[in-house]
Amino acid sequence: MNLFGMFYGGGGHESDRQAHPEGLRLFFSVIKWHWGRLIGLNLVFIFTCIPVITIPCAMTAMSKVTGLFLQRRICYPMHDYFKAFGAEWKRSTLAGWAAILVAALGVVAAWFYTHVGMTGGVVLAGVCLIFSLVAVAAMVYLFPMIAFTDLKVRDLLRNAVLLSQMKLPQTAAVLALSALLVVVSYVSLPWTVWVMPLVGFSLIALMGTYVAWNAMRQHVIRDDNPSSASHSYADDLDGSGASDAPSGTRSAKKIAASAVA
Repeated sequence: MNLFGMFYGGGGHESDRQAHPEGLRLFFSVIKWHWGRLIGLNLVFIFTCIPVITIPCAMTAMSKVTGLFLQRRICYPMHDYFKAFGAEWKRSTLAGWAAILVAALGVVAAWFYTHVGMTGGVVLAGVCLIFSLVAVAAMVYLFPMIAFTDLKVRDLLRNAVLLSQMKLPQTAAVLALSALLVVVSYVSLPWTVWVMPLVGFSLIALMGTYVAWNAMRQHVIRDDNPSSASHSYADDLDGSGASDAPSGTRSAKKIAASAVA
C-alpha cells in the first residue's frame, strides 16, 4: 500500500477535481478523490484517541480535515489535523467533554432508574435517554463548529443543540447510518473486523461534517464574502482563493431559539 497516498494523495485524476459536484455527489466524490487520505486520517484519529482525554480534540481535528475535503480546499491532512488538534484543544476539551458526559450520564441514569424498582422509574429512564440522545445529536454539529468558527463554548453548545433540532431529519440520518456502520462492522465479524480501524471513523466524521457544514453555512457562519464559501479546489490551485485561508475560522453567530420551527 502506498503510505504517501494514504496521508497526502487522494486518488482520482486532477481533471475530475475541476468538476463542481453538489449534494450527495460531493459526498461520494470526496470518498472517490480522498479514499487514501481517509484511511490515513482514520489511523491517526485512533492513535490520538488513545489517551482518552484527547478524544474531543481528535474529533475536532477530524472534522477540520473532512470539512476541508468537502469545501474542496487544498488540504495537507496530517498538518491540518494536528494544527486543529493543538489550536482548538481548550474549546474542544470543554465543549466536547460537556456533551460526552451528558450523553454518558443519561445512559447511566436510565440504567439506574430501570433497576431500582421505583414508581415511575421507566418514565424517568426514558427522559434520561432523551437527554443522552440530544447530546449525541448535538455532537454532530459541535465539533465542526469548533473547527470552523470562533464561537465561545456556551454558544457552541447552544448552537449545536438548536441545529440538531432544526435539521432533525439530517441528524437522524447521520446517527442511523453511523450506528448501522458500527453494527454491521461487528455483527459480521471476523470478515468486517477491518472496517472501523481502517476507515469507519473517517466515514462517520465525513457524514457528520457534510450535514453540519451545510447547516452552518445556512444558520451560523457570518461570512463577509459570500462567494468565498463556493471557492473550489481549482480556485485554490490557481490562487484565486488565497484570501480565504483554508486553515482559518469563520466569524459566526448565535442561533436564536425562535429559529427552531
